[in-house]
Amino acid sequence: MINIVIIEDLPIVMEGLKLQLNRVENFNVIGEFSNGKEFIDQMDSIEPDIILTDIDMPVMNGIEMTLMALSNNPELKIIALTMFSDRKFYYKMVTAGARGFVLKQSSAGVLKTAIEEVYKGGSYFSQEILRTVIVEMQGIEEEIIKEKKELLKLTDRETQIIQLICQGLSNKEIADRLFVSLRTVETTKSRLMQKTKQRNNAGLIIWAIKNKIVSI
Repeated sequence: MINIVIIEDLPIVMEGLKLQLNRVENFNVIGEFSNGKEFIDQMDSIEPDIILTDIDMPVMNGIEMTLMALSNNPELKIIALTMFSDRKFYYKMVTAGARGFVLKQSSAGVLKTAIEEVYKGGSYFSQEILRTVIVEMQGIEEEIIKEKKELLKLTDRETQIIQLICQGLSNKEIADRLFVSLRTVETTKSRLMQKTKQRNNAGLIIWAIKNKIVSI
């Protein structure tokens, strides 16, 4: 059973989410809050596996809530529920520690997949949001990138591959771009997954954003 908390200030959206989630056999909604502060005030008495949170809310928004919640409990798994108009908050939510992003207008199947992937320890981005987050990475300073690469002991090849993953290229496209074999790309990606403790491309992109090691 996956225990879920919903933080959402619009009652109609809250009811729609509950309706979707309650139709899934292994999902259990154990808490409903209308802003981040309500959850923070009660988080010691509730043990969710997944937190679904709106970003732009009154009193305490999703970014502030995520920072405070993870400072108290770093093991929490937080998924941001968002609209296209929230794009100015995407980068801040990633660096605050959100593990997933789902558009509010996404299908029930997408929401289910996101919850299950993040619950297993992975990351999830709606594809439309992933493209926007990648664009937001353009302002990262080159000097910070250099320092992070040295600290994390990334090879030039690993850094190249992370950059191309963040551009949305497939393994074959990366191999063609770098003039290397597909096996080389797959081996390097596997090593990157082990180094960063990530499970998929979305996880690597989140890791790259948080550690400021790529420039698109």
